[in-house]
Amino acid sequence: MSIKSIMESETRSETDAIHAELERVLTSQTFTKSPRLSSLLSYICQHSLQGRLEDLTEQQIGIHVFRRSPGYNSAEDTIVRGTVRHLRDRLAQYYQGEGKENPLQIVVPKGSYLAQFAPAASSTPAEATSSQNTLSAAAGEETRPSGQWPLAAKVAVFAFAAITIALSLSVYLLRRPHAVAPPDSPGPEALWKVLFTPGRMTLIVPGDASLDAYTSWEQRQVPLLEYSTQSYQDNVTVSAPPAHNDVPLSVRSVTPMADLRLVADLVRVPDHMGMPQMEGWTEICYARDLVAAQTHGNNLILIGSETFDPWVTLYQPQLDFFVHWDYRTDIYTVTDRAPRPGEPKQYLFDRKMPGLSAYTLIALVDNTQGQGRVLLVEGTSMGSIYGAVNFFTYNALWQPVMRAAVDKSGRLHNFEVLLRNDFVRGGVTNTRLAALHVH
Repeated sequence: MSIKSIMESETRSETDAIHAELERVLTSQTFTKSPRLSSLLSYICQHSLQGRLEDLTEQQIGIHVFRRSPGYNSAEDTIVRGTVRHLRDRLAQYYQGEGKENPLQIVVPKGSYLAQFAPAASSTPAEATSSQNTLSAAAGEETRPSGQWPLAAKVAVFAFAAITIALSLSVYLLRRPHAVAPPDSPGPEALWKVLFTPGRMTLIVPGDASLDAYTSWEQRQVPLLEYSTQSYQDNVTVSAPPAHNDVPLSVRSVTPMADLRLVADLVRVPDHMGMPQMEGWTEICYARDLVAAQTHGNNLILIGSETFDPWVTLYQPQLDFFVHWDYRTDIYTVTDRAPRPGEPKQYLFDRKMPGLSAYTLIALVDNTQGQGRVLLVEGTSMGSIYGAVNFFTYNALWQPVMRAAVDKSGRLHNFEVLLRNDFVRGGVTNTRLAALHVH
């Protein structure tokens, strides 16, 4: 066999090893429940192996993986950057658990969308150097004159700089004074234990304020089918930008500040529970980027009523309380479809009438798409989501609910709690319980 044949054989062998590693990762428990991350990883690895670096830009990934329109505004729509961050975290989680014995590791360095294929840490230095050289060749890197830096070296320099900055920031954060958390901050642990469970992904989905604005401007409701396929984007009239020199309102990614505040509290729950490992099983997903497969078998926290998050309509048939916004009159109604003694059948919120209360609905239901539980947080305005922040923060609000919903065996039953809030421009205050239904 000639030297050329031997080199080609070795290259094919290493390429086969990389494909085998990719297959192990994609079929692992860590990745099978996340088709979005699996599609992204497969695309990045295949194009890295083929040396097609022109297809590994943010624009091209957005078009080919996330089905964005050619020329979309990546400064407004940051789905690629956000999902790649999740991908790096999920790969690290995989190689710390299921994949810790794998002979290879797939790495997507920060600041790059190019996959690198490195031997596992257990290899000897000599084996690692030899394998890395062969793997780089298999990934499509060409031999360069000694005066030029190879792409891998450039990525390594940028990665080293990023790590240095991160370490400096970590030292600063560790040394700076920390605010003392209020004593009520852990919140209802009985609820957290069913929403943050080891081995099952918890997806936190903040609302899509662009959809709510689209509904108001276009004067039409967007059902879940249109929203999930984004076909409503083809029906843009009055909300289109002047002269069509910018992306339509409905394409923009906008989340209410109240939702972000609630998300910030929720992502700290695993740490409050003394289960930091659960952070690897928690993911934030924009409502427009959620796909139906992600609702199967996961725990979900859906924030916003149907004009902010149409995914809540999957679970509304289980609810006694129905939150609805009439975009023609700009009036919110909360209808009680099974009123208990002394409860009104309807609660109204009209922002044009001062002094009326704003309402927040918090409901725990079963995930009818599979195993897991779903927490719905809806409100009669964007600011009424702050009512949920108040509920989870203060013992006096959530303790009566947990006492009623947890039975003697410790099982947490599904429940709906309606909160009444004094409406203040941009938010709410004086949150109190208006109604409680335990199922």
